[in-house]
Amino acid sequence: MKKFTSMLVLGLLTVSSAALAHTAWLEAVPGKAGTYRVFFGGHAGKLETLDPAKAKTIDAMDAKGRTLKVTRTVDRDGLLLRVNGSPALITMHYDNGIHTKTATGPSIPKPMKEVPGAVSATNAVKYHKTVVTWVPIVTRPVGQPFEVVPMDATQPRVGQLMRILVRMDGKPAAGIKVGRGEDNAEAVTDANGVTTFTPKAGFNKVWAGKRIETTTEPHYTQLSYEYLLGFNAR
Repeated sequence: MKKFTSMLVLGLLTVSSAALAHTAWLEAVPGKAGTYRVFFGGHAGKLETLDPAKAKTIDAMDAKGRTLKVTRTVDRDGLLLRVNGSPALITMHYDNGIHTKTATGPSIPKPMKEVPGAVSATNAVKYHKTVVTWVPIVTRPVGQPFEVVPMDATQPRVGQLMRILVRMDGKPAAGIKVGRGEDNAEAVTDANGVTTFTPKAGFNKVWAGKRIETTTEPHYTQLSYEYLLGFNAR
């Protein structure tokens, strides 16, 4: 009986972890210059319902690093963005909140202190960056707590390795998994926070992630960072 219970709890934790492994990103709306839709999704290419209020910050800058105005519109399909001017880079912070696990049932979107029988909780934080125009500004960190930075200012070519840098808390981060998704991590950053990615034709999404266990935070036991760098290859 104890063995069965342990397997049940492990299975629930695995399912809950998978449910948290979602990312947020932008894609240009065809035929509408300067307009982008925000997407939220997870495994197997499945899209999930997006909560516009969880998109905490969305910023755009031009080729000279000047801030551009971003207007948000909520429609029946989610969140639309309109960027004034010619953006080179658009960044986003999407906070998916704290999800608490118990020994039975699905995870609950509340801090541990608010869930009777809580055994663990994950604070799921997502960051994103869309490269619109390949200019030197896109190789400079923008200061996100967890960030993926292209190391070359030229547009990546299909099938040719591109170099990327992963930073955490303002410093190069070693041992970070990188790939096309959590289930398809293809590389790990080296001691300098650097690794490579091979672009495919069309729109590419470079995923990076890091989970950090904590015993000092009263509301959760794990901080989950996930990142998507979006761009078109040529």
